[in-house]
Amino acid sequence: MAIEPEVIPQNSKEGEGAKVVYPSLIPIIILIIIASFAIYFLNAIFTGLLMLIGLIFASKQIKKLFISS
Repeated sequence: MAIEPEVIPQNSKEGEGAKVVYPSLIPIIILIIIASFAIYFLNAIFTGLLMLIGLIFASKQIKKLFISS
């Protein structure tokens, strides 16, 4: 909870021992790295699946071409 300067009188020593608290960046950095890897792997999986579907379609078309001739 932040100390509001308007509430504490000037002659009070109440806020002198307060520490400056910064948010911890380690969990945020870890989440960003995990999200980046997840996006990379999902992109790789979807790209591979689309290529596989394309190869299956092309092989069926080639089989039709050779069987009909």
